[in-house]
Amino acid sequence: PGRGSLQREACMASQAGKKSGKRKEAQARRETQAAAEEDGEALAERVAALAGDNQTDAVDACCGVADEGFRRGAHELAFAVIRASLHKHGLQNDKLCRRYFFLLDTVVKARMSAKKKPEGPPKMLYLREMLGRVPEVLSGQLALLGGVDGVKAGERCVLMKERGVMVIGLSLLEYQLLLENRAGTKMEVGAGDKMEVQMISGLEEAVVFGLSQSDGMSDLSWNAWALKLCEAEEGTPQLRGKCLLQRTVLLLAQNSFQKAIDSSGEVMRIQPANKHAAALNATALHKIGRKKEAASAVTELIGAFQRSEDQHVQDELGAPLELVVSLLVEMHRTKEALRLLSQLLSRVSGPRHQPLFFGLARLYAKHGLNKDALVLKLPQLCTRPPDRRTWDLLKSMAEYTPAAVEQLLQSYIDEAGPGRFTHVPQITEVMCKLPFGAHGSAANKALKLLQRCASQVAPDRPEDLKIIVEDLRAFMSSNI
Repeated sequence: PGRGSLQREACMASQAGKKSGKRKEAQARRETQAAAEEDGEALAERVAALAGDNQTDAVDACCGVADEGFRRGAHELAFAVIRASLHKHGLQNDKLCRRYFFLLDTVVKARMSAKKKPEGPPKMLYLREMLGRVPEVLSGQLALLGGVDGVKAGERCVLMKERGVMVIGLSLLEYQLLLENRAGTKMEVGAGDKMEVQMISGLEEAVVFGLSQSDGMSDLSWNAWALKLCEAEEGTPQLRGKCLLQRTVLLLAQNSFQKAIDSSGEVMRIQPANKHAAALNATALHKIGRKKEAASAVTELIGAFQRSEDQHVQDELGAPLELVVSLLVEMHRTKEALRLLSQLLSRVSGPRHQPLFFGLARLYAKHGLNKDALVLKLPQLCTRPPDRRTWDLLKSMAEYTPAAVEQLLQSYIDEAGPGRFTHVPQITEVMCKLPFGAHGSAANKALKLLQRCASQVAPDRPEDLKIIVEDLRAFMSSNI
């Protein structure tokens, strides 16, 4: 009982301490707000008094108001004043521009990480939030001074790399100033000081930048940063879906299957037809042991792929189709995987479908599926005489269907002869991509072909000799 009494007393003391801490925080906020209101009123009076036809005097007066805000320690208000002044007077006055750079850097430094060189995602400075904290009395005067654009956030961004801060909500005028006044990728922020910056044209580019940093990483920090930015700035559903989709991929890689199910479900609510999200959802269901739900989801995906229009299939060849085929093989539904790939392969009707064909070939090879359908389709994609796309396709397919590629090469070899050696360099290049076979290495076959062609060169055809000699030189340099 004595121990229980002590625990209750400790709990009550802890709760009292928390309440006291909250009261102190609330008091500090009230004091800060009161100081901001006082500073705002003082600066608003000076902004209201700004007048004069002389451009230089007007700019000096604006800078004077901003300087007073800086001396008061109201750095955000000082920046708001100089920003509105910039929208009033434009980019021609050097003093105004330098003061803008200085105050921008000042408010950015307030958002810096405690570490000198922050790692990971940058801190975010939302001008929309900062301008929203400007007291109404001052904001109204700044709107009269610089117009609506002077008191509202824009759509541009700048990443100040050395500060580890991204500023979000620059106006077009500010963005233009930063572009014009940086040397290379450096921005002048003080007397001779330059800072590395990265200009970003808008929210989508900023979010995509964050997602690109997350590629190949195991943690969610950059993805969480991009998603937070997208939601804070009310990005489009498509952009938010892109963030959530990457988050699902990362969660799946971490074996966080339930979280991956929830995340992919969010994407599917935003974009019901997103096959990648549905495939990730089915994969997570299968991994967590919800086999029936996963099997049903995969069956629905098969139908969705079969209904897809031709122009959409190629976009979905990567992760979505690969996940579905992997699941079918893992579920021992190999025949269904073959039927799906065969149906998609039937849409390949000419050279323009080579990327689709190659993507399907990669899936056949990856999962060890029967390649007879590929072998039958390959000749239909090759032109006569062969063009660049044909040679590129044969080089790509040498690994997956070597026998079929070698058979096609033989038909091109049979057509070669005196005056018809134009394609010999491409033939030998493809031959060198073939795997080691029963008759020796592909390089040996290519060398024998060159020797045979050289023996057929006639004295009156020096151009044939030039083709063979140059190809032999290239062959020797790459195979010895």
